[in-house]
Amino acid sequence: MMVDCHCFTPEIKAIVTDTLHCHLDYLVVTHIDIDHINGICNMLYQMPELRIDNIIYNNLFVKEDVTQVEPLTDFQREQIEALKARIPTWKPTIENKIAKKESLALSTLIQRNWADAWNKKLTLITGEYLSLGELGQMFIVSPTQTAIDELNKQILDEFAQKFYEKYPARGKEKGAELFELLSLLYNRKEMLLENKISSFTGTMKAEYDKSDREDNSKTNRASIAFVLELEDKKILLLGDATSEVVIEGIMAYKRKNQIPLDTRIYFDAIKVPHHGSDANLSKKLLEHIDSPNWIFCGCTSTAPHLHTLANIIYQPLLDGIQKRSLCFNSFYYKNDIYNKMKTKVPVLGKKGIEIEVVQINEITL
Repeated sequence: MMVDCHCFTPEIKAIVTDTLHCHLDYLVVTHIDIDHINGICNMLYQMPELRIDNIIYNNLFVKEDVTQVEPLTDFQREQIEALKARIPTWKPTIENKIAKKESLALSTLIQRNWADAWNKKLTLITGEYLSLGELGQMFIVSPTQTAIDELNKQILDEFAQKFYEKYPARGKEKGAELFELLSLLYNRKEMLLENKISSFTGTMKAEYDKSDREDNSKTNRASIAFVLELEDKKILLLGDATSEVVIEGIMAYKRKNQIPLDTRIYFDAIKVPHHGSDANLSKKLLEHIDSPNWIFCGCTSTAPHLHTLANIIYQPLLDGIQKRSLCFNSFYYKNDIYNKMKTKVPVLGKKGIEIEVVQINEITL
């Protein structure tokens, strides 16, 4: 299973080719954002021979029946091409060189060779498990229907603003591509706001005492997040999902498994949402989940954020957890958070807080 991919590096390509033998049982696209789909697009672009059995991707405007669509007007086509020139999209590469061909939408790439693997009728929010065969089972905790509806309206509004008319959600030519394009346009606006936020202030305890922010990005609220269970292990992969939405999904997970609603759930590992942004892992969410292994993937100009780390560190340990490990997949963060956290380990130890800070590319559970 592959869940998102920022950069399709030679190392990742070697794993897909040599270890997985050019075969993915599942490809999960949590949401449309360049730092989540760039690598996926390049993988599909470079490896048309890749075999993918199942694709989970909640493109809200995709239409199963492509014969019954409303064609775009010439004006709308011109507007789309103008948008493509302005919005940063994935860059097609071959052996780390920029290719000259047009960067096709992810949905277009999927339709080329893997259309049968993409279950466009998959209902994400059911309160039930999705069987993954030998890979175990998945319980989706985000998005909720409300979050999907919010994003749907946002994209419709963006379309209306750019094309001066209302957009019929599932009946327009190139609907799936338009969804991606308008999502990227929306994300670009959100990123400009996010980058104005200070990334590192005060002490650990001072950050913990601050009130939590809630990520209001519609694309992040509609991000796929899920519990993956295999034998006696379970991990929580949170994509860029938001605390408020995930809490609702975790409550559904508890009801499904007859877990008391006020109980914190043990996970063998938790992939921290949105690179450790200070707006996606609230204290309220942490009242429901805990793990000995917290994994931070990638970064933004403001994340991983000290507030998120403080929220994890100062939560009381769940019974059965002796120490938490903060696992970073890079040494190099713009706010130098990895090295700063390494220096805080002995300071926290004096307070009786056992914490480990490690740099990893893989983890064994």
